[in-house]
Amino acid sequence: MIESWDWLIQLIEAGSFTRASERLHISQQTLSSRVASLEKELGTKLVVRSSPLSLTRAGEAFLAYAYEQKEALSIMLRRIGETTAGGTGQFKVGASHVRSRVLMPHVIQQFRRSMPGVSVKLIEGTNEELVDLAEQGGADVVIARFSGDHPGVIVRPLFQEEVVLAIAPALLEDVTGLNASEAAACAEREGLGFLKACPLLVTSLDDITGRVARNELRAAHVTPRVAVQSESMMTLLSMCSVGLGGVFCPTHILDAEADAHDLVRIRLSDAARYEISIGRQTGAEPWTAAQLFEDIAGALFGDDLTER
Repeated sequence: MIESWDWLIQLIEAGSFTRASERLHISQQTLSSRVASLEKELGTKLVVRSSPLSLTRAGEAFLAYAYEQKEALSIMLRRIGETTAGGTGQFKVGASHVRSRVLMPHVIQQFRRSMPGVSVKLIEGTNEELVDLAEQGGADVVIARFSGDHPGVIVRPLFQEEVVLAIAPALLEDVTGLNASEAAACAEREGLGFLKACPLLVTSLDDITGRVARNELRAAHVTPRVAVQSESMMTLLSMCSVGLGGVFCPTHILDAEADAHDLVRIRLSDAARYEISIGRQTGAEPWTAAQLFEDIAGALFGDDLTER
């Protein structure tokens, strides 16, 4: 019956038998027959087979119970996994696209060595989406910038992230008429106004780096000459490397990308430095996998994992 409950959950979340059967990799006939069997076993109609799909009142009550049982089953399997070498269950991690690229290959590699029975689901999104994910318990741990108070979330600092302006040496020399090292020194001494003629490659305001860039430019009274805007930092870095413009980028990403090693880095104000932390729900069920993941992330990349 448990599998049938999960199939019903998938059906309601997908909104149609077609999409649900595709997600479950089964035929629509198989899914429809299973739901019909569940309804017969319970002695009541659960689903109104209409467009769009809807639930009966009995179906709404059953769905709420099915969600509770699914969570209880997950907790049970985790506890069983604690007694089994390698663990069991699915571990959900929230992180931004760029931090996932830099951090996750190394952290998950070590994590899987210790807990090969635990699968990892990586949930990527903007910082706001990730903070919401932590507050709602949608992931076991979330790596993000947690600014201000977040009731119900335990936050542990992981590392300091710093955004700099990265520019190809040839472009910097062309824009300023100075050699690259002299130009960088002048820009750090005089501010971004010194580089107001430089074309820029920017991310949106939904991204932390994008907000830092706008704030730094606003403080310097510079109207940016935006050459390209993209949601992908890695795309912008590739463009920066061939001299299309300067890009505001965290230093740890520049360190990790081979194509970025030759770029000139211009440091910004203190406001361009902020803390990246690991967050999880206060009332989350204790799980060795979560603690192990935090420990590995702290050992590989952390400055300090002391709880606030």
